[in-house]
Amino acid sequence: MPPHISFADEVAQVLDISTDSAYRRIRGEKPITFDDIQKLSARYRISLDQFLHLQSSAIIFTGRLDPVSGNFIEDYLNNMLQQFEFMRGFEHKHIYFLPNDIAPFMYFQFPELAAFTFFYYMKSLLNLDHMRDLKFSVKNINEAQVKLGKKVQESFNHIPSTEIWGADTIDSLLRHIAFYRDTHVFETKADIFCVYDKLEELVNHIEKQAEAGFKFTYGEPNANSAAPFKLYFNDLISGDNCVHAEIGDKRITYINHNLINFMYTRDEPFNQYTSETFQNAIRKSTQISLVGEKARTRFFNMLRKKIQLQREAVNHY
Repeated sequence: MPPHISFADEVAQVLDISTDSAYRRIRGEKPITFDDIQKLSARYRISLDQFLHLQSSAIIFTGRLDPVSGNFIEDYLNNMLQQFEFMRGFEHKHIYFLPNDIAPFMYFQFPELAAFTFFYYMKSLLNLDHMRDLKFSVKNINEAQVKLGKKVQESFNHIPSTEIWGADTIDSLLRHIAFYRDTHVFETKADIFCVYDKLEELVNHIEKQAEAGFKFTYGEPNANSAAPFKLYFNDLISGDNCVHAEIGDKRITYINHNLINFMYTRDEPFNQYTSETFQNAIRKSTQISLVGEKARTRFFNMLRKKIQLQREAVNHY
């Protein structure tokens, strides 16, 4: 709960009892009924199975399956921002990524790249009717979405993170660009070149963060609030966009599903298994942040080469 809300008052309101009765329940002087438990579990979306620590093969995940609306992008960004802001409230916090592609919030420092990502979501993933005949142009940037996206990026930059990249981490985005290029969804060649240029700028920015060992806003490498950033390269493991977070003495695992959505679980056995999987992957990977300059340079040169090869194909558009 937000810090300005009284715990006892909140419990009293949910259970429709007096504040004194709420205090007696909080102190354990009066038992909590199953009706009370049901109300509290529903209000705070806490699984009763999880609360009772039932040992079963069921794993409880939390997520939203709201119908697609005109505000989907804003809702998506606000949900992401809420998760990061929640993590920032803990003294100990750390996020582990095993990406299949670059996390979308990393695009938000580059408005043109963010705009292309939102366009792709709405046209190709969500199949919104009004997007059917639209072409993409970098001039059609939604400033409100970009502003909100930058808030997400800035919040993420305050959380220490470890990422394990593979040689194919940018391939998904390159395929999206190439498909729109080949099917003439871009308005002009200049739009295609711009997206490739911004992607290369993003790759260069991530390389600089890896070299420095901390995260910072694009163009502002001396930020005082920067969080540690560790980057590993593994050419055997293909990522699945799994995100594992340590917050305080608890852990949360986020799973991508249905193309664009995510759900998460606090199930301890699942999180323990996920944590061990990440640590095993790290042990078998090459660290390219802070150390491993040769390996780091080779890796990012490989990514830039992929972008360059795609860029050269634009001449045939």
